[in-house]
This record gives sequence, structure tokens and C-alpha cells, in this order.
Amino acid sequence: MHISLPTAALLVLGSLARSLARPLERLPPINLRSRDVDVPTFSSFLPIDDPLLQLIRTRARDVSLKSWELGTLAEAYLEIDWPQMSVFGATGVPPARNVGGTDNPNNISTVLELANYAIAIRPVGAVTLFEDGSVGDPTSLGVAMLMANWTKASRADEAHNDYDAPLRQQLGYVLNTAPKTPDGAISHRSEQVQLWSDFIYMTPPFIAYYGALYQPYVHQWLVYTAYDQIRLYRNYLFDSNVGLWKHIALGNFTDDGHWSTGNGWAAAGMLRVLATMNQTTLGYQPQFLAAQRDLQNWATEIVNNIWAYQQSDGSLLNYATDPNTFSDSASTALLASVTFRLAALPSYLRGPPANATPESLRAAHLARDCIKRRLNTTDGWLAQVVDPYSFSNQQTDGKSPEAESFVLMMEAAWRGWKDYILEEAKTDR
Repeated sequence: MHISLPTAALLVLGSLARSLARPLERLPPINLRSRDVDVPTFSSFLPIDDPLLQLIRTRARDVSLKSWELGTLAEAYLEIDWPQMSVFGATGVPPARNVGGTDNPNNISTVLELANYAIAIRPVGAVTLFEDGSVGDPTSLGVAMLMANWTKASRADEAHNDYDAPLRQQLGYVLNTAPKTPDGAISHRSEQVQLWSDFIYMTPPFIAYYGALYQPYVHQWLVYTAYDQIRLYRNYLFDSNVGLWKHIALGNFTDDGHWSTGNGWAAAGMLRVLATMNQTTLGYQPQFLAAQRDLQNWATEIVNNIWAYQQSDGSLLNYATDPNTFSDSASTALLASVTFRLAALPSYLRGPPANATPESLRAAHLARDCIKRRLNTTDGWLAQVVDPYSFSNQQTDGKSPEAESFVLMMEAAWRGWKDYILEEAKTDR
């Protein structure tokens, strides 16, 4: 059934209005009444134009050089251009093996380009996918590399690339060689034991995806290991006073602040692992179903607590709970994407006390409105972003690789939520 854009927007608006009218007594508390905030408008339910999205894709590729920038961009490409192949797609795990041909809907050419680039510049003798002094960051390329390896047979022009050995070396390094805490949390840094919230987006999704692709034959325990790393990290970084994560624990320096991007990294990584579990036959086993509920609850507590600090223009501060820090578009986009993903989880996983509250969904729409206003429609850059190399400072030139990728993720998640709402509307008829 074809639904016109105005009708679709009205259906989505109606669904949002109904959700805001539902009782909240069983849901996690969130207080937005103490601030003067805007409300979502009709434009909140209109897509970002394709030409602007293409500009954003181009800008992100132009400036993505570090391992986590390339890995984040690969995931952003996957979610917005090939959603059916991502872990959030209906049949994303395992993905289709045949991706050959430019007219193939599963082509994933942009993702494969990044995987092949990483292989091309990888030094001989390296034990990680990308050498940069971090344990966690190189693993962000792992899902793209796994997809390249999984689909290799359908791409004769790529057959000379060896993905399998680098992947096994990377996995072995993370599990067996990288520094760890006494209770087994893998360090984000290679030179010392230090835990960063960023790690949750980089490493657990790689471990889970590796296990999910090959679990019928080998490593189903890897999927559970991904969950367990998140559990261990949460023990160190979760601040129960505010319901958010601290940024860095242990090592020769720490950051006890509630860095908004770090909370976004953590929540987004949790949902990728949850979605990976959910796509496999393992997801219905009691142990894995309980793990999925934990991941959902942990992501939800971040989302429902961080939006309590949303500013009147829809943005989040660089450190959510610190009013002396600047408004940051990057984390605002990332956490909006997480909220939309949470709002469209499989029905058997949703329900109190999990899932984003209606207040949080409203906050995500306001955040997306803010991002749309801050996008330069001429050059594609997102303004007012944190410096990705100095997390306490604002980027002076406004050109952040990860911020551009976060916009793509936000739009992909918004599309997924919109499609979910439209399916619900058709079912209700």
C-alpha cells in the first residue's frame, strides 16, 4: 500500500501524540518540565534532502582518517545506504553473501571500499586492523572487514584481498593479548589498562558480529563475550547518581565527567550488540534473551536520563551535566539516533521499564530539528561540534568526521523508526 508523504507525516504525528498520552508511572522518571523547550513541528517528520545527505557522505569520507573515524563511517554507510544488510535490518545477520554487480541492492560498495582501504594501508606484521595505539579503535573496522570477508566469493575483482587472517589476528589480540582489568574488562588503550566509554561502540559489536556470522560452526560464546564486556565496563563507568556514564576510568588519567558523545558511543554500541543477538537463533535462548534485556535497559537508562539535560534549542551540552560546557551537535545527533532505534525495537523486547519514554522520543525529534538547522546546506558540514581529538574543546573549523557520520546514523535511525510507525499504523487499520 502506497502512503503519501503528507499522510505518512500525519500518521507519525498521530502516533507520537498517542504515545505522549500514555501513562508514564511505570517508566523511568525524566523531568523536562523544568525547562522551556520547543515542541516538534511538521518539519520534524520530513527527511533530510538526498543532495544534502550526499554532501554529508562526501564530507565524511574526505576527512575520515583515523581508525574509529573509518569504522564509524562504514557503519553509517551501512545503516543509511544498505539498511537491509545492517544488524538493524530484517535479515541482516548473516547478511546476503552475493553483493556482486552495481545494480545489486546488497552491493555495499561504499562499505567494501573502506574495508579494502584499511587492508591496503595495513603494515606487514600488524596484529590489529589499523595501527594507532589503541586496543578498541581498530576493531571499529571489524564489521566492515567481516562483511568483506563474508561476501568475498561474489566479488571476483576483490578475490586477491585476504581479510580472514587480519580478522583472526585482531580478534586474538583483543581477547588474548590486550591489557585487561583483574575481572577481565579489556582495556581501550594498549599502553596501559584504561577504560573509555568509546570502547563500547568499537569492540563489543565486532566481537558479537564475528560470533554471529560463524556461531553455527565455532564461536557462539563470542556473542556472549560482547555482552559481558559491556557489563564489566558498566560496573566501572556507570554513575548511579545521575544515571549516565563517566568517560574514562583507571590509568594515568581519568575523566569522571558525563561526556555526551561517550554516553552516545556506549548506548549505540549496546544496541548494535543487542540487534546482533536478536538476529541470530541464539537470541531466543534464555541466557541471550536476558542479555538482550540488560542491554536494552542499560541503553534506555542513558537515553532517558541524558535528555533531561537537553537545551531549549534541542541540543545537548558537551558534558551533559556541566552547564559550563558548550552545546555540541555531534553527541546530539548520535543520541537522537539511539533514541529512534530504541523506539523501534522488536515488540517482545519493548515495555516497562525498558524502551525510550515518550518524553525521550519527543526530545529526539527536537534534537533532529536542531541538527537540521545546524547543517550547512551549501557544503554539508555540521556546525558546533566537539573536537574529536580533544574532547573538552569545540572544533574550531567545524569539520568533524564522526559528527558527519552521526548525522547519517541519525537519519537512518529516523527512517527505521518512521517505517516502524507506518507499519504499526497499517496494522491498526
